[in-house]
Amino acid sequence: VNTRATVETQSTDAFATLVDLAREMQDRLDQQQNRIRQLEQLVETDELTGLYNRRGFLRRTREALARAARQKDGGLLVIADLDGFKEINDSHGHAAGDAVLRHFGQNLRTHTRADDFVARFGGDEFAILMAGSNPDIAKPRIKDLEKATSRFPLIWQGNGLPMRASFGFSIYTHQSDVTELLKNADNAMYANKHEKRLRTHSSHNAA
Repeated sequence: VNTRATVETQSTDAFATLVDLAREMQDRLDQQQNRIRQLEQLVETDELTGLYNRRGFLRRTREALARAARQKDGGLLVIADLDGFKEINDSHGHAAGDAVLRHFGQNLRTHTRADDFVARFGGDEFAILMAGSNPDIAKPRIKDLEKATSRFPLIWQGNGLPMRASFGFSIYTHQSDVTELLKNADNAMYANKHEKRLRTHSSHNAA
């Protein structure tokens, strides 16, 4: 009886030890996974604006295209490029330019949906992924975004710095390719920028 009791006690103690070890291993695993997620977030985040960077945005875009292929739906990829950004840097310095980039990025994030992905793609170029957006509402959404982001200029050392940007978009479907999608949105953005320059030039000539 004593021997059996001793064995049972030892078995219970061993089991409790195994449970404790399993819990400790799970805690360590959870900590490592959290650390990995934090590192991934750092790698995919633009340090200046806090938005996604190019790497993070491209990953999200590929995921959206894969989801569109499964669900047979689509959305929009939008490219925005600040107008006259070089002049801001030249006239007010790079600190002012950085402030404009942060301010514009915040405006984009404020005036897009919670499930839209917003990124600083590089330099003064930004990108937005609008999953599930209907092509019929694409142009009104972009127009509203263009107006909203230019409505609040940044006040820098007493000067109101312009926040105007040119927008272009490309509609993606379940058959879209990420390279072609980016190319089409970029071309549309530059066409919009060129059109605005022509209008400005015509207005000056008319005056």
